[in-house]
This record gives sequence, structure tokens and C-alpha cells, in this order.
Amino acid sequence: MTDEFENALAWFCSAPGDWIESGRKNLAAGAEWVWEVLQGDFNDSASTAQVVTGTIISMIPFVDQICDVRDLVANCKSIKHEPDNTWRWVALVLSLIGLFPGLGSLFKGCFKVAFASMRKVGTASGVTPRLALHADEAVAQLNRFLERPEIVKSLKALKWDNPYKVLAANLRTLAAKVNTGALLRAFNEAQNAAESLLNLVKRWGGSSLAAKADELIAMISGVHRKADRKLAEAVKPVQDFLNQLARRLDIEADVAHRAYLDTVNSHAFKKLAEAEEVAAFGKAKPGWVDTTGKETYQALRKAPSAQPGWPSIKDYHTFHTMHPVTIPPNNKLYRIIDPKSKDNSICWMSESEFKKLKSKDDWRRKFAVWANWNSNGEFITYTVPSGSGLNVWEGITASQRLKNTNYVLEGGAIQIVVDPTHMEKVHISPRQKTGWGYDDLGTDNDLVGVPVQMNNWAE
Repeated sequence: MTDEFENALAWFCSAPGDWIESGRKNLAAGAEWVWEVLQGDFNDSASTAQVVTGTIISMIPFVDQICDVRDLVANCKSIKHEPDNTWRWVALVLSLIGLFPGLGSLFKGCFKVAFASMRKVGTASGVTPRLALHADEAVAQLNRFLERPEIVKSLKALKWDNPYKVLAANLRTLAAKVNTGALLRAFNEAQNAAESLLNLVKRWGGSSLAAKADELIAMISGVHRKADRKLAEAVKPVQDFLNQLARRLDIEADVAHRAYLDTVNSHAFKKLAEAEEVAAFGKAKPGWVDTTGKETYQALRKAPSAQPGWPSIKDYHTFHTMHPVTIPPNNKLYRIIDPKSKDNSICWMSESEFKKLKSKDDWRRKFAVWANWNSNGEFITYTVPSGSGLNVWEGITASQRLKNTNYVLEGGAIQIVVDPTHMEKVHISPRQKTGWGYDDLGTDNDLVGVPVQMNNWAE
């Protein structure tokens, strides 16, 4: 066993005592070591730090080959369990993409991080991936990866001044290359590497271990026989995910390099993704969210009858009750917003409801606002101009439950939905701070001079 091979194996688990004590001559112990490393599976509970660290390790020569084999083994095991589940094959495709020729180590590392969430869900029973959510989580993981000192050095060396822009362009190129032929070639490469390592196990190990190695080789071969048809079925979902992720990276590229005038520094305001919010709840649940799964104020299942002159009611599911109301002239409506929110959007509240709020927690709980929807920090008012008044929908806010979790926001406050086209810009107030700060669930937006309370009216 070469020093490079030993060092690579050591990244995954320590050498067995029998191997060390024998002066590295006990091949049976070496076989056990190789066998144990190859049994690695996708860690469903891996933290962002673990995913990022694992990806950096996988960029080391020789280690990356073992990672590829471990991923293939994990994918094949999950496919054997549910061979007709397309998402199991999607997870395999995301692993095989890493073997496409021409990918630099940094590019490959970035997308190993970005694909981690989708690959894990693809190997989980009874779970259908939500592409938008996993694109958000991919960007959240990628942000942490790009902040690593060793990655920052690589970015500078490659002159990637805006890595999101570079990655988005490369991702679209990669998506165009995803086809059954390219995936089968990558599968063949991974299968050959797996058989090479497993043949070492067979040569060095006893008959029992050799039999297990043969079973694993046969399992991989069985998946390969089905791969032509099944990989073809997985190509479209993978391309959809890659293109959606590329679009998310376009947005990150724009935000990272957008100019902010009249500010002391150039940092952009950060907003949580849904996946980041769920992860934060797992570490330290805030008081404004419950874990009962109980929706005290059930959402309307049917929209009320449309009313001429009132807003369309596509957002009725955020209401427990709702009815058409005309707000008289000179009354003020309040809207809690973050620096990226539009002034003229649909969600508002009355002055009396606003004055009941004593904290950010009150607002999130009673108006059922997830942190990934609105990061708050500021508010504006709209004074209804003279005339016939403003036609709105008003009612009790429905409870909100995060899909596939027991996390619930209570609701119960009186909310108002308006038609933004019925509002006039001249009657919007300047932005003011809520006094609640801009941070949420671990994000750090305590930026000197940022954000400026600048109105943001969508024309």
C-alpha cells in the first residue's frame, strides 16, 4: 500500500491497530480498512461546516477518487432499496457530474457543496425534493465554502473577482453537457475505480470479506444494467435544478457587486434562505415559533367571492378569515419591511395593530412572518388620500407551518391586503427604523451606515 493511498484512507478513518502493529504488513487488516472506508454513506445530519470541510478534503488528489467511489456505493445502495424512484437516480447523476472531464478542482469543490442537499434528499425515502428550497440551501452552503481562507486564496489566484458570476456561467455550460452518454461514461469510470479498490479487498482479505466485496461489485453492476433508461429519466430534473441554481447564483452575483450610495461601506444586506431558517431552528428555537405542528388559525381553503374594485384574492391562504373593507381617507396603513422590500406591495396592517407590537417576536408570531420572507428592520406608512377610500381585504392572519416540519407561527393578528396599483407614491412616508435591528437567526447585518432608509417603489 503506497503512502499516498494510506494518507487518503486516513482522511476517512484511522488505520486499524493490527495494520500499525504489523509494520504495515498485515494485508487482512489493510483490507478491512479499505472496506470500512468504502461503506461511507451520505450523512443526512451533516452540518454546513461538515459538508464544507468534507468537500475541501475531497479536493485533495487521491482522496477525491475515494470520495467518488464512496458516493457511487452510497447511490447504488439507495437505488437498490428503491430502484424505480427517479430521485434516487437524480442523486446518482449529481454524483456522476463530478466525474465529467475538464472540471477544475475548485469548480468541482464548489458544486459538491452546492449539490449536497439534493443528493441527501435523493437518497431519503418518502421525500420529494423542492428545487427552489434546495437551490436556496445550495447557495447558503456555497457562501460558507467561499468564505474559507484556503478558498479565498484560490479565488484570488484564479482571479475570480465575482465567483457567483463565474459559477453561474460554468453551471449552465455543465447543465448543457448532462446527457445519458456522458453520465454512462462517468459511471464506467467510477465503477472501474470501485472494482479496483474492491479487488484489493478480495486479494488481501479473508473469504468472508471477499464474498462481501463480490456482493458489492454485483450490486454496482446491477445498477449499471438499469442505468441507460433510468439515467435518461433523471436528466430533465437535474437540468431543471442546475438552471434554477444558476439563476440563484445570478442574483447573488448581482447583490455582491451592487453599489450602495451614501454608505460608509459596501456590504450588501443579507437575508436568510428557508433552509438556513430551518437549520437555525434546530440549533436554537426562537420564542416566536412553536414546534407543536398545530395551526390554531386554519388557513382558508377557498377564496371568497371576488368583489369588483377590490384586489384579486390569490393570497387567501394567508388568511383565517377575510372580508372586503374600504379604508376611509386620511387613515394610515403600516408596512414592516427589510431594505430589499418594495414599498408598494400587498401586505399591510392598521395603525392600531402596529401599535400593539412591542417587539420583532410579536410581529413574527402574530402576523406569521417567517424570517426568509421578510427580514424587517424598517417600516413605512401609507396615508389614504382624499376621495372614495382604499378598497382592501382585511381579516385574521392564518397560522403558518413550514412544509415537512412541525414549526408553526401562531397568527391571529388583523392583516390587510391591498392592490399596489391602487396606491399613489406621493402618499408613502419615508422609511423609518423599527428599532428591532436588522439581524435574524444568526445573520449579521450590523453594518456601519448600512442600510440607508431609502424608499423602494416598484414602477
